[in-house]
Amino acid sequence: MRSASGAGFTVVLCTAPACGAGDEGTVAGKLIDALRGVVRASRYGVLVTTGCLFGETACGVRPRAPVVLVQACDPDRRPTGLALRIGPLRTGADVDALVTWLRTGHLDPAGLPARLLALHRRAVAAPLN
Repeated sequence: MRSASGAGFTVVLCTAPACGAGDEGTVAGKLIDALRGVVRASRYGVLVTTGCLFGETACGVRPRAPVVLVQACDPDRRPTGLALRIGPLRTGADVDALVTWLRTGHLDPAGLPARLLALHRRAVAAPLN
């Protein structure tokens, strides 16, 4: 099943121990499989795995749970919006909400549950303090 639009996206999954993305049999295991599936089903989706995205200090003060960055892009892989910090993804419902949102092809943050954007909101507000 292809995405509803021709829009592309890049999903960056943190695989550092603080995110728990390597924990088999957990929400992290479901997450990597779900992200692989949504990327395969999209025309211009890309999945990148990497080490820590935010640094030890930031990750040390939050619960151990996966986080991802998502950035919309055009078919030539040029960014078309801000990179969104999504997570922590603590439950299967969180993973399902992320995947459903990616499948729509309309990556408006308003389409995500507020709990999944809390990390992003804190990061955006931090320089203002």
